[in-house]
Amino acid sequence: MIIEKELIIIGSGPAGLRAGEEAKKAELDYLILEQGEVAQSWKDIRQDLIMLSPCLPQRDWTSISTDFPIWKLDVTRPYCYAWEFAEYLVRHADHFSLNISEKSRAKAIRKIDDGYEIDTDLTVYRCKFLVIAAGFFGNPYIPDIPGLRGHPLVMHSHQFKSAEHLRNKRVVIIGSGNSAAETAIILAGYAQVYMLVRNELRFFSKTKNLCDIRGISESYLLELMAMEIIRYLPRTKISRVEQDHIYFNDKELEVHQIICATGYNADLSMLGDLQIPVHSKTGFPVIQDFGESMAFEKLFFAGPLAYTHLTSLLLHGFIKLIPDTIAAIARRRVNATI
Repeated sequence: MIIEKELIIIGSGPAGLRAGEEAKKAELDYLILEQGEVAQSWKDIRQDLIMLSPCLPQRDWTSISTDFPIWKLDVTRPYCYAWEFAEYLVRHADHFSLNISEKSRAKAIRKIDDGYEIDTDLTVYRCKFLVIAAGFFGNPYIPDIPGLRGHPLVMHSHQFKSAEHLRNKRVVIIGSGNSAAETAIILAGYAQVYMLVRNELRFFSKTKNLCDIRGISESYLLELMAMEIIRYLPRTKISRVEQDHIYFNDKELEVHQIICATGYNADLSMLGDLQIPVHSKTGFPVIQDFGESMAFEKLFFAGPLAYTHLTSLLLHGFIKLIPDTIAAIARRRVNATI
């Protein structure tokens, strides 16, 4: 079966839902494709994860729509939990009655004469405009260190759900951001934790950089490190991992688990054979104004995939760009019919 739409949006996370809201306001014939349920990626992460964007009327960096703000819901303040944010996304989709096809995984995307063709398990979709808002949760980054990738003792912080199974174990955390700090704090009451950092930990209170360690994590982490409950090893260069040993700075450490809190790369796997130009350092697509691909007309990126600088990776950073993206698509639609 083939279904034709003006606009297909891939992903029902915050970027995809905001794009859908704007597309509905612009009266575009749109459809959101979601491989699981609405907000599936947010349902899959650790549900007691504390969001790092405030959700208060006077400081709201968490809502994806001013017409349906999260602070009107009964959520934990000033920072809500991941499960509350996931529920908010579901309620946002319901509030705006967005057109979403769940269980519709985009398996392959092809360029056709006047747009794009998307294969899912049961249906082929054709559209004039395509917005990729699939985020990057599907592509956790593991550093290219000999023996690290594919090692049975290695996991990404994205996969970390509970500390219980690591009780009385020796755990190494690689990374220097908020995910590394939160994971170390959670594990401190269960395991012997080592934080291996390539340079030094950086804290928001000093740098005012929103990507640095923030909130209660800062004071708690500093105290745990001062008491050596968490062993902090800055300026650490890991040379290799062999069996249950990690080698660094001419030292070695026997470990039971290695957790990489090392961020994400862009997940462009669904684009298949389309040769999307990407930045050599980040792997994110090269885009022009309004998130449009530099190489493919009418192909747009929204959310973290519309990366131009660090703020683009933050919720309040990329949400405000999406109305301009959809407005650009709406203008192109109008001009094409004149």
